[in-house]
Amino acid sequence: MMYLAPFCTLAINLFIIWFMPKRLTRREIYISWFVIALINLSTDITLDLYFKLYELGGPGVQLPVHVIELTLGASFGIIFLNFMPEKFSSFLFYLAIWMGITLAFESFMVHVKFINYTGWKAWYSIPYYIAAFCFVRWHLFYIRKGT
Repeated sequence: MMYLAPFCTLAINLFIIWFMPKRLTRREIYISWFVIALINLSTDITLDLYFKLYELGGPGVQLPVHVIELTLGASFGIIFLNFMPEKFSSFLFYLAIWMGITLAFESFMVHVKFINYTGWKAWYSIPYYIAAFCFVRWHLFYIRKGT
């Protein structure tokens, strides 16, 4: 179940991405996917393997964990960006909804034992996700600007 839950979620996200009405260009999806995946992987390597604040998929390094790190967060990010409103006041409500989704999903991953907190507190995720969502919003506007 530890790996089943994240891989099933990834399959659902990829299904959503495939069939959702696209508001992002292929180029925006491609660039955003790799930027989000890189941030996700580097964050997890730092917080999991270096600071040992949590474990993903058990102690040590596992290939399935890295596959999830490079795909699952990015798939959520593409869905987030695709439906994100441009108006800031609407974005704040959208951000609040996504905070609920991501915190619930993280709790589910803890429940199925894919994530094991060793020094991390659940509330630490709140500022991290706020920063991440604001960053990808800025990122999309930056690549659309062309510079």
